[in-house]
This record gives sequence, C-alpha cells and structure tokens, in this order.
Amino acid sequence: MKIRLLFIFGLSFLVVMAYSQEQFENGGFEDWEEVGLGADLMEPVNWSSIKTSDADNLNIVAPVVWAKSTDAHSGDFSVYLTNIEVFGFVAAGTLTNGRVHADMDRSKAYVYTVTDDAKWHTVLTGRPDSLVGWYKANPASGDFGTAIVDLHVGEYKRPGNSADTANLIGKAEFNLPGDTVKEWTRFSVPFEYLQEGNPEYQITILTSGNGTSALDSSEAWFDDLELIYNNSTSVKEAEDLNKLVVFTSGGMINIRMEGRSQTEYRLMVSDILGRQVYNKTIWSNVNLQVNPGKSKGIYIVRLVHGNKYYTRKVFVN
Repeated sequence: MKIRLLFIFGLSFLVVMAYSQEQFENGGFEDWEEVGLGADLMEPVNWSSIKTSDADNLNIVAPVVWAKSTDAHSGDFSVYLTNIEVFGFVAAGTLTNGRVHADMDRSKAYVYTVTDDAKWHTVLTGRPDSLVGWYKANPASGDFGTAIVDLHVGEYKRPGNSADTANLIGKAEFNLPGDTVKEWTRFSVPFEYLQEGNPEYQITILTSGNGTSALDSSEAWFDDLELIYNNSTSVKEAEDLNKLVVFTSGGMINIRMEGRSQTEYRLMVSDILGRQVYNKTIWSNVNLQVNPGKSKGIYIVRLVHGNKYYTRKVFVN
C-alpha cells in the first residue's frame, strides 16, 4: 500500500509540476482594464503602452497605437498594434509587460522592468525552451513587427547598456514577415541562453514596426502567447516513423533525422547546464556535424517541428 501511495503521490507531483510552470499573464489578451484613459482606451491586464509610460508630460500627447480587437485566434479578443506618425516621427505600435520610458529623443527611449513594483514586472524563474504565439500582419513596405522576450536578473532595460547585458540570461526574438499575412499564423522561436543559471523576470515587447526605423501605418495582431518548456504538456515527444539518429565521432556530434519526406526542423544542441552551442534549422535526411568545442561531457540534442519534439542525449569524450 505504501508503494502504491508513493507512486500516486509522485505521479500527482509530476502533473502539478507540468501545469505549474510560469506562463504569460493574460497572454491571450482576454482581460482588459481602464488605466485612466477612459473606457474606450483600455489596456490589456498586465500589459502597458506608450500612453502609460513613466513620462506623464508625454503620455497626454502620445498617440494611441494599440486597440482591443475582436479578430482573435481564440477566445474573444486579440491585441492590435499600429504605427502612427506624430510630431514628424513614427511611433511604433508597442505593448509590453514591463514599462515604457518615453522621450522625445527616440534614441533615449526604452522598455524596462521595474523590480520593486509588481505592476511593471513579470516574475519568471524557469528556463523555457521556446516562445510560441499567433499573429497577423500588414506592414508598410520595408517594415516588420517583432515579438521579443528577454529573461533576466535584477534591473534591465531594452535597448540597454553593459549592465543590462550582464543581467540578460536568455532571449527569444521573432521578426514578423515583411509581407501581409491575412490569416492567423503560428510562430515558434527557441530561446537562446547566454548564461547559466535561472532568471528572475521576463520582459516581453510586442511591436508592429521595426523600432526607431518603423514606418507609418504598419499593423500587427497578436494572440495566444505561450512559453514552451522541455516537459510542457503543450508539446509531445514524437512517436512516429521518423527517427532521430545521434552519435559522436572524433569529438563531433553527428545528427540525422530520418524521415519519409523532406521536413524542416529547428535543431538545438545544449550542454548539461542548458547552454546552447548550436541553434539552426535542419532538413530531414541530411547529415549534419556539430562541433561542441573543446568541452567534454553530456549534450542534449533536440529537434522541434510543430508541436512535436525529438530528444537525444549524447556523450562527447
């Protein structure tokens, strides 16, 4: 009986862990709230815009570059962003779960985490594998929107300085296409880890234009943002006719995904501490060699395609 109870407890613990991993707060943009701008200018809960920046004198004249959209991938709402020209320059449609520092000199503006105020920061202490979400886009020619998540410790802002770079643990960045995308389209981008150890916060920045180079009238819609973890229930270990072959030879990691058809995969190779040594795409039925450097030890090879992943461990001696 004790063994059975321990088994049930262990299974329950794993289930709880699988569902308790930190996620976006209001990543589906279903919840909206008034923030002193009137009932017609609500912001999504846990998100902020250039109208609620830390520069009160500029908030009054800042353009409205976001809206609640009923064109949603799921649920009732998504968030709509658009670039608007004002005072001779283009304000990019921007939404963040941190806070905007606004300045008439755009080179001095940034988005940042306020560590001592929960209203302006999002706690995250894990190491997610990838960022996924859904988007639509209608960019001006030569422009594109972005979805960025930075994982960090302590104080942090983007664009930042050397102190911010030192606090950056990992990042994921997706650039929307430069062409119009009329149907809801899923994106998936892996995190690149720059340091070992866990972060304390995550800051997300969504835009409808390319930063200070944004062009007037570009549009973007975002919905259903999610963080994927190695043991997340959102992705499944693949069990099909495809076969991931991994072995070492001469200090090199040899990788080949055997499949019945040509398929593109995202390949990530990490050491046992989670530091990535390789992150690119690979096609099935193609031989690839990855040089992990001079470090011996265990490496994790992971291929992702859609909501399926393939994982192998290999020892380099």
